[in-house]
Amino acid sequence: MDTNTETLRSGHAKPKLKSKPVRPTAAQADRKFQPFFDQQSQREVLHFPRNRSVDATPPMPSLNKFDRQALVVCGDFGSRVDRRDLRRLFEKNPAVVKRIRQAVDGEIFPGRQREFLDDLVQIWTVNYGFEHIFCGDIKGGEIGGLHYVGRYAQLQEQGLAGRLADNQKREEVQEGEVYTIGVEVRVGNQLIRDTKKGYAYVSNAEELLRDGTWAFKHFPVGRSAGTQSCLYTVRDDDTADSFEIVFVKTAEGIVTMYPDATPPRNKQRC
Repeated sequence: MDTNTETLRSGHAKPKLKSKPVRPTAAQADRKFQPFFDQQSQREVLHFPRNRSVDATPPMPSLNKFDRQALVVCGDFGSRVDRRDLRRLFEKNPAVVKRIRQAVDGEIFPGRQREFLDDLVQIWTVNYGFEHIFCGDIKGGEIGGLHYVGRYAQLQEQGLAGRLADNQKREEVQEGEVYTIGVEVRVGNQLIRDTKKGYAYVSNAEELLRDGTWAFKHFPVGRSAGTQSCLYTVRDDDTADSFEIVFVKTAEGIVTMYPDATPPRNKQRC
């Protein structure tokens, strides 16, 4: 899964994913989207894996209470995430915060155990990382981020998005774990399309926050280094299956993270 770059509002670079906004015809506006998730086993040959058919539309994931609360913070597709709302999400879920804290040995930055919640909010908002990864964003008619399986489920439930048709040659699936597919989203009177978006099927909101916070701490970069990326392996808590995540950050916060079924071979590890 490859990306180009665009400039963050903070002046740093972040992945740029190509999309093209179009005004839907009357027929397009009325039609239903192809699903991201269904109960049928429809096997297709994609770009990856080579010469083997897979099911690119797994069953609808089950979302827990915290997943739903995280989606409330997202709001409508393309809207801004207020850091105060994210802080309230953490304050309402101290058990989740406790488990994230335990994963990073009590602190994100050295000597700041008491400021853990402040730091947690900072690293997920200073570069709009939560918004970008969990919610998806729009800038200049392009889709950014959108790497949380719960957001895909919500958008399908709302009838606002679906899988892009006739895009198999660009799609990659590691069945049960990583799904990199084409997406189209209806925003107002526009359809915004992207041929390559990805989510980890087995990662709920808490696990994404925990893994992203862990990667941020264990991949230190200097303030003058700008945007840096690394690769790390995630092992699912329930299945013990593993997959690769590309993680991108600055010294101040998280830029993006996304699963990759075909990661770069020589990329540095987190």
